[in-house]
Amino acid sequence: MRYQPVRSAFILTLAAIGLSAQATENQQLRALLGAPGQEMTLPQLPGLYGQVWAQHYEATKFRNGDGDDQVTDLGNGVSAVRGGKISANVLVPRLTWVSEAHLGDGRLGVSVTLPIIDLDVHTTATGRFPAGFPSSMASAIQAQLNGVAAANSGSQTGLGDTEIAPFVDFQDDESRLVLLAALVAPTGDYKSSRAINPGAGKFWTIRPGFLYGRAWENGLEFGTRVTYSINTENTATDYKSGQYVHADYSLMYRVNDSWRAGLQGYFLKQFTKDKGEGVAADGNKAQVLAAGPAVGYSSEDGRWGAEVKVLPEFLVRNKSEGTTSWLRLMFRVD
Repeated sequence: MRYQPVRSAFILTLAAIGLSAQATENQQLRALLGAPGQEMTLPQLPGLYGQVWAQHYEATKFRNGDGDDQVTDLGNGVSAVRGGKISANVLVPRLTWVSEAHLGDGRLGVSVTLPIIDLDVHTTATGRFPAGFPSSMASAIQAQLNGVAAANSGSQTGLGDTEIAPFVDFQDDESRLVLLAALVAPTGDYKSSRAINPGAGKFWTIRPGFLYGRAWENGLEFGTRVTYSINTENTATDYKSGQYVHADYSLMYRVNDSWRAGLQGYFLKQFTKDKGEGVAADGNKAQVLAAGPAVGYSSEDGRWGAEVKVLPEFLVRNKSEGTTSWLRLMFRVD
């Protein structure tokens, strides 16, 4: 068989190493996956509350729309497999104010969240060649792939995007329902010329949703926060990320008045396709499910609490697959 030269211009595209097969733009989902926890079932009286969350995320697998490795066909029987490692450390300060004002039976409030992100991305692209493929051509193609992978690697530290979430909080002796209408502003450190950015892009996200929590006398507690994210177009790239549902959940057992243990996690599914240059036929629709153990503590007076959890991801589509770990501190300011 005679192999035709693989065009350099084609290889030197993001699609050539599978980077087009990712959820939303540059895999920036603009969602603090797994952040809410045991506080979803705890009542909040009027006042100012502070939270400081520390997240570590690490992934070494990259899934396509079928849940397999991201592989791109380069022609002539040649393909490229995306690999590497993503490591992110995120510090998340959050303030929540519950007012004395009411809307019906619910108290009005607002929360503001501003993540600080340290992101390190190492990308690899490994060429796969058929039997008999000329070694000189294979070496040349692999060298080009290495260059593209290096251009899409790097480290950045900076501010993420700010979420402002007004809400109405309805509570009774056993349950809690919070209706919220969040807005995420493009305040993060972002440059379209960079491959790695703490900010998701120059676009806004409208995020309506609700939180529901319930505690039973037998010690079981369940809480969930569900939002639906609607993104505007990134004015820096003319790319529009699709819309997605994001749900965090917590199923805990109250061991005593201070300690809780159980299962927590998150689910995200993208329902509309991305729009922009290089979007795959499936629209880069994202999906991820995570579940793992959690342990929480709250003080006897209810003025502060802490929580730790480790959440492995699975059933991943068009996204990196890894593990999210959280160490969280919650306290009343006034």
